[in-house]
Amino acid sequence: MREPVSREEYRRAFDTIPFSDDFQTRTTALLLHRLQNLEEEESKMTFRKSHKWILAAAIAVALLVLSVSAVVLWLSPAQVAEEMNDPLLAQAFAGEDAMLLNENTQAGEYTVTLGGLVSGTGISNWCDDAEESRTYAVVSVARTDGVPLTEDNHDVSASGTFTITPLVDGYPPQLVNIFSLNGSRASFLQDGRAYYVMDTEDIQIFADHAVYMAVYQGFVPSYKEFSVAEDGTITMREDVVGCMFTLPLDSALADPEAVQAFFEETGLSAEPLTDEELAALAAE
Repeated sequence: MREPVSREEYRRAFDTIPFSDDFQTRTTALLLHRLQNLEEEESKMTFRKSHKWILAAAIAVALLVLSVSAVVLWLSPAQVAEEMNDPLLAQAFAGEDAMLLNENTQAGEYTVTLGGLVSGTGISNWCDDAEESRTYAVVSVARTDGVPLTEDNHDVSASGTFTITPLVDGYPPQLVNIFSLNGSRASFLQDGRAYYVMDTEDIQIFADHAVYMAVYQGFVPSYKEFSVAEDGTITMREDVVGCMFTLPLDSALADPEAVQAFFEETGLSAEPLTDEELAALAAE
């Protein structure tokens, strides 16, 4: 029996297909011309509509064929965990409790994708012996113009400047983040895209508030990168290269007692400051 083709073998085979530079243009024009001819035909054959539907589907395939290779190469959260040599986390991302989101947004010249999120105890090689539950997230970054990321042409390398951190409405950004939640971040480059895995203490304890995943160029989050409105809503400042995703957490999983214990342990004020209050303090 023939062995199944691996993703790498498929990529190499696809890359050898000799598409001409105007392949997509010529193919699309040809199919559209044929579809127009069908529209003008007077045939009343019962399968005429089926022919039109099939041709329309063929046009869609022609438009997508040149991007198929890139799509195949995008790693799922489970595959990212496998690349990180973390079979426990790969299994967790393939399980029912994982949230596979695949949300995209822009951050300057980059397209950022929040691949997925999963929380649990002992679900990663990083902290497989930890007694407390932890949260893991997979984020990827690629240039929007399609230029592949390499160690030489960008600042999103394995040691790059993008910070991945949770933030919570109603609390100062410098108080609730990847650093205060005893977190870490690992990353690697593959096929022109940067992949990040974030690990923190379980952020579901804050689920009765809006919880975000912030991805930005910078270091420890502070009022310099984020502002807090009077109602506690956190937003990223306009001069920051980055983005924020709102996480679809189940509010029933919130743990106010654990949150209170967290703030007591830090010994810091949980009350955020608005821009007006910051300005007043600066004036003083």
